[in-house]
Amino acid sequence: MNNIEFLRQERKDIIKDYPSKEIPNTIVDDLVKSINEIQYVIVKEIIEETKDTKSFILIPDKSKGTNTLEPFKAGQYISIKMFIGDTYVTRAYSLSSSPKDAINGIYRITIKRVEKGLVSNALLDDMKVGDGLAISKPTGIFTYNKIRDEENVIAIAGGCGITPFMSLAKSIIDGIEDCYLTVFYSVKTENDIIFKKDIELINKKSKKVKFIITLTREDKNDYLNGHITKDMIEPYLKDFNTIFMCGPKELYKSMNEILNELNIPRKSVHYENFYTEYTPLEINTYELKILMKNKTEVITCKSNETLLVSLEKAGIKAPSLCRVGTCGFCRSILIDGKIKTVGESKPKALTINDYIHPCVTYPESDIVIRIDI
Repeated sequence: MNNIEFLRQERKDIIKDYPSKEIPNTIVDDLVKSINEIQYVIVKEIIEETKDTKSFILIPDKSKGTNTLEPFKAGQYISIKMFIGDTYVTRAYSLSSSPKDAINGIYRITIKRVEKGLVSNALLDDMKVGDGLAISKPTGIFTYNKIRDEENVIAIAGGCGITPFMSLAKSIIDGIEDCYLTVFYSVKTENDIIFKKDIELINKKSKKVKFIITLTREDKNDYLNGHITKDMIEPYLKDFNTIFMCGPKELYKSMNEILNELNIPRKSVHYENFYTEYTPLEINTYELKILMKNKTEVITCKSNETLLVSLEKAGIKAPSLCRVGTCGFCRSILIDGKIKTVGESKPKALTINDYIHPCVTYPESDIVIRIDI
């Protein structure tokens, strides 16, 4: 018996010998039980932000038992859960409204069209006022933490990466968060600026929040020109700073080089990420066997698609939230097979016990997994 098996058996013996004792629920236990994993909402309003971006105002669907919306912190996201044809899909979208709005039963999410994007195109083209959606409770750790973070916050956004920072800006204005926020926002042209009117209003009225917009393909008054540079950021740095970044990977790469030049410690930099990228040398098709609580299914999977995508294409409602291997919500057990994992850092205990996250796992052979659904 190896050390791991010995420890497992020792733990079982301790649990077996320990006298059972009923522990009454605490206030925290009751609060946890009261939180709904799934919320049902109705689209109250659709706002066209740019030619390829819309905001959706969501309110509780009381006919389905959702009477109030769960609270959230600026920077958190919700996961939309829906069928498109026979495919069951989930996608994470940052909340772009103030946390204060949730008290009044309002969420806002802002969605930009993605080329060949299954969910973004369906929502932008087909979703109408009055339609219903199933969504997760708010989650995510891309949030301001007064204990961890500095009072001076620099946010760097590209494209739709502005959404969590609009929520943070409104949270500061509403007195929920207490920090100074400077947002550097890079877009191609003036017509690509999401929340343009909101940004103009905040810049006029707020003393603690400032948006600085730079256009990469236009030269216009009132805006900076070109990509975000060291010279743009440096005047807004204090002795101690916290940096948040949200946008395409190209932005992260270029900004990391600039932040290194500015001697910003890596521990002071926080990133948001909603996608993984991996291209195998060959595209092969394998068998994927899924062991569930009450049934077993066998489907196909491809080496250029995550196991989660294969499950969704087969209409299997596999658990999912972040889709980048950080939240742990999709955690499953690899029974057999060879895999490639991309972009995550798992604790050693999970690896030893064969836990995987299907959202960032690609097959390299026939696969057998267990999912507790």
